[in-house]
Amino acid sequence: MSNWYTADTHFGSDSKEVLVRDNRPFKDINEYTKKQVRIWNEQASSDDTIYVIGDFCNCFPKLENDFRSGLAVSKQINAHIILIIGNNEQRAIDVYFDGSFEKFREYCLNDPSCKFDDVKQNDYVDIKGEKFFLTHKPTDHAKDCQTLFGHTHRYGGLWKPFGFNVGVDLNHFRLFSDDDIMFMLGKKKKYWDEDMAINS
Repeated sequence: MSNWYTADTHFGSDSKEVLVRDNRPFKDINEYTKKQVRIWNEQASSDDTIYVIGDFCNCFPKLENDFRSGLAVSKQINAHIILIIGNNEQRAIDVYFDGSFEKFREYCLNDPSCKFDDVKQNDYVDIKGEKFFLTHKPTDHAKDCQTLFGHTHRYGGLWKPFGFNVGVDLNHFRLFSDDDIMFMLGKKKKYWDEDMAINS
């Protein structure tokens, strides 16, 4: 039973724009989705949990099938999925669920088209004795732990002084493992935090 982390997948039938904007090397959203599903199912077993730290789906107003088809990709994943909402899920909440996080959560947990184990606004996890805060946007929350985030795709880089970007664009579309996170934390403590040139 292992944990895995990712963000910014932007699944959905009308989500081609994310492939173009982020230079994702796929001819269309179907090829991208099939590749992501294959990678996730190869990396994570049915006993594992994948934390998706926001923007699992795309949501554009007036394209309701976009977010619904995006959320439905969860049915193709063998592992458990815990979704931390991102700005696209929040947009779906505002437009299609009367601004109610609880209504959106109930949809994700109970609609037959979806397979999520939980949906949260943010969360904490313990990785090998280190606490991490999971939230979509890269925010220094001034707590006693590092943050795992997404939102900025490749443009914000892999790390900030307060945590790590686990978006799909930064790991060759693969999931980040606990070992990956701890490796980055070790490098951050040993080198990155000491390098004044990259911290100024």
